Amino acid sequence: MPRRRNGEIPLPEGWDVAQDFDGKVYFIDHNTRKTTWIDPRDRYTKPQTFADCIGNELPLGWEEAYDKHVGAYYINHVNQTTQLEDPRQEWRAIQEAMLREYLQTAQDVLELLHLILPSYIPRLFDDTRDRKIIPSSNMQIFSI
Repeated sequence: MPRRRNGEIPLPEGWDVAQDFDGKVYFIDHNTRKTTWIDPRDRYTKPQTFADCIGNELPLGWEEAYDKHVGAYYINHVNQTTQLEDPRQEWRAIQEAMLREYLQTAQDVLELLHLILPSYIPRLFDDTRDRKIIPSSNMQIFSI
């Protein structure tokens, strides 16, 4: 991706940037004759998903905005929706629930093994403690 002298990535071929009456920046794709609030260069510079975000970043297509009546709110430009709940908190809650479920499953497996192995291990080693078991070429097992 070519860069301008000041380090800024140029807009893709056929794109322009403009401002609406309130001064909000939007982007014009002359190729498709569509406009968008999402900077087309973001796909090169922003995390693609919440899993890719570091700290309080929002992924591609998300924006945090402020309204004097409701406070902070979040805009999902990809789905064209808004919400008051911080999507990062939602994502973290889902990840924490998945982690809790994973840890509970691991704990259950360990408890099950703790119940099964004490009765199984002595049988496994007691019979063969003084003998070596060697498989023969015809797949029979001989004790030496």
